[in-house]
Amino acid sequence: MDVTEDKTVREVVLKEVTKCRSCRFCVDVCPTFQASEGVESMSAYGRIQILRYLLDGALEFDDAFAYLFYSCLQCKRCEEVCREKGQDVDICNAIRLGRRMLAGGLLHKS
Repeated sequence: MDVTEDKTVREVVLKEVTKCRSCRFCVDVCPTFQASEGVESMSAYGRIQILRYLLDGALEFDDAFAYLFYSCLQCKRCEEVCREKGQDVDICNAIRLGRRMLAGGLLHKS
C-alpha cells in the first residue's frame, strides 16, 4: 500500500467513524458486547470510538486494541440498528479498514 492509498483509507475510516452520533443503540445488539458481560469497548460503539481517537491522535496505540478490532464478528447487527434509527454508519467496513491499517502499522505510535 502506498502513501496515497494509506491517506485515502485513513480518510474513509475517519469519515465513517465521525458519522456516529453516539446514540449507543448498537451496543446492546453486539454479540461480543454481550459475551463480554458489558464491556463497552467490546461493542461496535466502543470500537469506532477507539478508532476515532486513534486517528485523531487523542489516544496512543496499545496492543489490546488489536484484540478489540479483530474480535468483531462482522455480523452487521450494529449496522441494522444504526439504519433503523436513522443513521447510516458503515461500521463493519470501518472496522475492516481499521484492521488493514493495524496490519500495515498505521495505527501504531510513531
